[in-house]
Amino acid sequence: VGSSVFTLHELGDGPTAVVAAAGEIDATNADDFAESVGALPGPRPVILDLSGLHYLDSAGFAALDRLLGQGAAIIVVSPESPVHSAAQLMELPFHHDAEAAHRELQQR
Repeated sequence: VGSSVFTLHELGDGPTAVVAAAGEIDATNADDFAESVGALPGPRPVILDLSGLHYLDSAGFAALDRLLGQGAAIIVVSPESPVHSAAQLMELPFHHDAEAAHRELQQR
């Protein structure tokens, strides 16, 4: 059984880290994913765009739940993303675009 692969790409270099995730997150790499997000240079807030993921299983959602519980990230999932429906079913708090996520940060 092969392991799934994800990539994280930081977009820009400002007071907020905007990070795009792509690929697959499942039980084989969910902990690595959470550690990678947690290891981003901080203490900047992180907007994590999951729109590039094409697979996210329950282990991936558990990793996201841990990150959200730590206040480590704000999640973005575009309506066109393959994981959008699953994010809705899991009641994951997310925004449809980075602009909405930035507005939430400004209100904190």
